[in-house]
Amino acid sequence: MKYPGLNMNQKADFEQKIAELEAQLAAEREAALDQRFAMAENSLRLLELTESLEAEKEKSAKLLRNLLPERVIIELQESGYSRPECFENVTVLFSDIVGFTDRCARLEPEEVIAELSDIFTEFDQIFTSHNCVRIKTIGDAYLGVSGLPTPTEQHCDNILLGACEAVRYLEKRNLNHPFSWQMRFGVHTGNVVGGIVGKERYIYDIFGDTVNTAARMEQLSQPMKINVSQEVKEAASKNFSFIERPSHEVKGKGQMQMYFLEDNL
Repeated sequence: MKYPGLNMNQKADFEQKIAELEAQLAAEREAALDQRFAMAENSLRLLELTESLEAEKEKSAKLLRNLLPERVIIELQESGYSRPECFENVTVLFSDIVGFTDRCARLEPEEVIAELSDIFTEFDQIFTSHNCVRIKTIGDAYLGVSGLPTPTEQHCDNILLGACEAVRYLEKRNLNHPFSWQMRFGVHTGNVVGGIVGKERYIYDIFGDTVNTAARMEQLSQPMKINVSQEVKEAASKNFSFIERPSHEVKGKGQMQMYFLEDNL
């Protein structure tokens, strides 16, 4: 390259400066390219983290919905508090496994948990399909209710339909399963109070005479039978039929008339 008016030393200095500037520009271009690549990688990582966070939030939300009614969840999110409520006209079901404690002594712990998980998972699907809510399990006992948190006129029929299907499921399961289980079922209808118990670990529970009476109905039932109170018989639709039983002394209630539900639907 020719540079008119410059001597040899000046030309050499000028060419060296041009070479240095070109090298500096190339380095800056390479650094800018590396920065763009780094920004793209960071954006991709951020997107992956965001998707992972959303997935975890959905898992947590799903778990929370399994533990608490939707209305309670909304109240907790908005105010950090959920007030107890009185629910009128609900039907409560109690059930437990006959001879469970004695049989557990002959099974491995893993087998016991697997059996309860299998049975109660199916119960959840059955009762949910009939617009019922599982409140909790207590060992081998299952507590369900219909009529809360959203009231429904069919609360009694819902529970009875779910109970009949649960009995049929157990009967079918017992035909070809290594472990055969029988359960007692008790049902009563009335009013309950529902609310959250505890502050560190939220547990939604229901209380009241209706719950206690449903538990008494279960205790006075028989294997694979659904024992119901007079109130349930009167609240159920004409689609159901019942077999009258002799009245029984019920703790705290005196003599109570009760019936076995016939599964003839």
